[in-house]
Amino acid sequence: MFLNVYMLAYLLKFTSTVFAQEDVINEQTYIPIFRSGHNLSILYSFEYSTWSLNQTSSASSQDTISPLVNSGINSLFLLRYAYHINIVSNFGFFVGTTAGFIIDMGNYGNLRQGYGFSFPTMLGGLSLNLGQNFRLLSGAEYGANWYPAMSITTDARVPNTIAPVPDMFAVFGGMDYFFQKDKAFSFQLGWRHQNITPLNNNASGTYLNTLKIYSDSYFAQLGLTLQIGDINQAITSVLPVQNY
Repeated sequence: MFLNVYMLAYLLKFTSTVFAQEDVINEQTYIPIFRSGHNLSILYSFEYSTWSLNQTSSASSQDTISPLVNSGINSLFLLRYAYHINIVSNFGFFVGTTAGFIIDMGNYGNLRQGYGFSFPTMLGGLSLNLGQNFRLLSGAEYGANWYPAMSITTDARVPNTIAPVPDMFAVFGGMDYFFQKDKAFSFQLGWRHQNITPLNNNASGTYLNTLKIYSDSYFAQLGLTLQIGDINQAITSVLPVQNY
């Protein structure tokens, strides 16, 4: 009688241990048909940009700037946060923000771009999960960039720093390839437009308020995306494992 009770208790303990181990394994390996939650991406963007400039008015002949269109190469280092939300099945949407640093790698002639900063944007888009490894993305974002070193040389060969903050709008499409459950290689292609509207009042003593400046850029981005899941999961993942 005592032996039977002991064997039954041992069997129940063994069964519960096996099921507990299976639950841990399933939790670690299970991949839903839609990857929802927090995502953090580090991206390198290679860009081909064309800047166009027209002067709408000038204070004197010494301030005259001839219209120009120049092209060059840029690169950006970007940090992006996105939160993915499921709509139905493997389809959903995401919202987030992107910020980064702009490096001038080309020569735009009389218009010198220089380095710049990409302020946090408003980001949104759609996502489609394909199997366990692929995710397709399409999105758009709106924000502003700042070029503190941008300068323009007048027809009288006088350089002037204008340091503009143009509005920025971008659209893109891309793909994430998950080589691990929560890590993916990211690839994106897109188009970005920047625009500065002139004031035409010559009140600031700079050339910026007499110039209409805009640029169109085509970019390819490569990077790494980390799927955090939720804040509790992110905190738990870095804590030491405790055995009970």
